[in-house]
Amino acid sequence: MLRARPLLLLGLALVSCKQEAETPPATPTVITYPAATASPASPAAPTPGGMPAPGAATAPAMPPAFGFFCATDNDAQCPFGRCVGGRCGGCASVAECKPSTQCLPTLVGQLCLPGSSNPATTPAPSPVPPTSPPTLPPTLPPTSPPTSPFESARQLCVQRTNEYRARVGIAPVERRPDAEACGDAQARSDGASHTAHGAFGQCRERAQNECPGWPGTANDVIDKCLAMMFAEGPGSGPTHGHYVNMTDTRYRGVSCGLSATANGELWVVQDFYP
Repeated sequence: MLRARPLLLLGLALVSCKQEAETPPATPTVITYPAATASPASPAAPTPGGMPAPGAATAPAMPPAFGFFCATDNDAQCPFGRCVGGRCGGCASVAECKPSTQCLPTLVGQLCLPGSSNPATTPAPSPVPPTSPPTLPPTLPPTSPPTSPFESARQLCVQRTNEYRARVGIAPVERRPDAEACGDAQARSDGASHTAHGAFGQCRERAQNECPGWPGTANDVIDKCLAMMFAEGPGSGPTHGHYVNMTDTRYRGVSCGLSATANGELWVVQDFYP
């Protein structure tokens, strides 16, 4: 019994050393701008450089799984995912999955799996040619297709960004309407979790600025928040991250996602693309 005791102590010491040597996973570097109403004393408020405060919870994005090589959506290896960029199965959002499936995190990355978050839509019936041209009642004015309530704010977001880039002689970025729905989902997710950049990377953007929980109208928030970001000026480190993203010559496109919470706060996500 006395001989077994040193061996037991040696085994416990080896286990303790292994636990101390493990390195926690790295947190992705993201840039946010403090909310206009955030108090410096609040433990959840971002630091002056725009990075989350020490100890604040972050939600690193999970990249899509590699998937399978494919040619069309009808390939046998694509039962749940659409064929996007020559691959199917992996997904960054539910838009890359087939109807009646959902984009879920797994051990190998996000995959399209059976579910009910992307229900199939019923195809519209084929129109029957009318026997005579339809007419509207004289008192009924012609209708126009619905537009997003944030349409003018999106245009202003791109316009202001290019105005600031022009001040330093940088070429303008183009609006990316194809990524705006995804950007809206990011803003909506961050607003629900009250976590700036909680959905960062889910729209395959290279950089992101964010105005978290600002009060006011969409256009007013865009004007004030982008002005404060540009006023940081050139430099290095988190205190200049917003200015660097806005004036980076590597970026050719920008998408502005917006979402308003029930209490009237506005979350604005600005995604940059090469």
